[in-house]
Amino acid sequence: MNTRGKALGRLAILLVVLAVAALAVAGVFGSRMNKKDSAGFRADLSGFESAAYARAGNGFAAVSGVSCRLYGANGDVLQTVSRSYSDVQIVGAEGCAAVWSEGGTGLTLLIGEQAKDLTFSGGVTGVDINDECTAAVLAGENGYKGSVSVYNGSGDGIYRVYVGSGYPVDAAVSPDSRSVAILSLTAEGSAVSVYRLDSEKAAAEYLEEGCSCFDLQYLSDGRLLLLSADRAVFLKDDGRLLGRWEFGGEYLKDYAAGDGFVCLLLGRYHAGTGGRIVLLDTTGTVTAQQELSGDAEGVSAAGKNLALRFADRTAVYDLGLTELGSLESTSSVQAVMMRPNGGALIITGGKAAIFEP
Repeated sequence: MNTRGKALGRLAILLVVLAVAALAVAGVFGSRMNKKDSAGFRADLSGFESAAYARAGNGFAAVSGVSCRLYGANGDVLQTVSRSYSDVQIVGAEGCAAVWSEGGTGLTLLIGEQAKDLTFSGGVTGVDINDECTAAVLAGENGYKGSVSVYNGSGDGIYRVYVGSGYPVDAAVSPDSRSVAILSLTAEGSAVSVYRLDSEKAAAEYLEEGCSCFDLQYLSDGRLLLLSADRAVFLKDDGRLLGRWEFGGEYLKDYAAGDGFVCLLLGRYHAGTGGRIVLLDTTGTVTAQQELSGDAEGVSAAGKNLALRFADRTAVYDLGLTELGSLESTSSVQAVMMRPNGGALIITGGKAAIFEP
């Protein structure tokens, strides 16, 4: 785009932001943040003005102190259930979500218009759910270090594996729902075990020696991302190492994964200095990076775009880290969730809107 085109684009965004501000003063938060009205997004957040939110594909999920709600891509309410959770945790995927209390015995799966309640005597410590609504639940287990249970898109249990060595800290279910991977901390380092759902024996194992990793997730292409405080490790789920990228003198502030890429938001330990954003492909190769002069607070990624939230604005970028557009004065935003279809869901003051730069 030429300079004039960029200027016109920024002017259009400014006019939209001013229009949204005018509506907010009148007590009405626009259902869209631009002039593209074809999707007709409307979301009723009554009773969920102060809630925890999670992206659920192009929709989202919300949980308050007494109830949970699942929203579709246009903001339509798929279902609302009355549930009470303390220290609430929530994850979502296309058309589904899981809600639980950290260390609690209860878990609720929201799948379309169906709600399934599950109970785990040892307490739930982690949940992952994919776009086929297959969920992996990590929980305590008497006589073992823990267990991982897998539930299908109907909420029925289809697989369970018991962890007898190491301390299990995370589990992830593959995009094709054929495998589950478990991260455990051992005296030697961080161990990853991959199980096919048609076998009780581990199909693959990997050890990241001398490292304490805290997060394991399947990426969109079926590869695995393993994260610690100082590195990102990329694996095939047959246990082969694809690549490793270390943060050096920076620390990890936030991270997100989209379609074939991982975004790392890195900060610096010295006061008064900015950080940077780094994009990696699924082999751990840097594909783009950019220094940040502002105070970036978080990142969300989906599809081929990412949304970066600063202290005073929210910006959307492509995979070349070209800024596609931004919203100013978003310091009071409660949640920013990039959607696979290219829009960013913005929730503030109990109102939801879509920003499409």
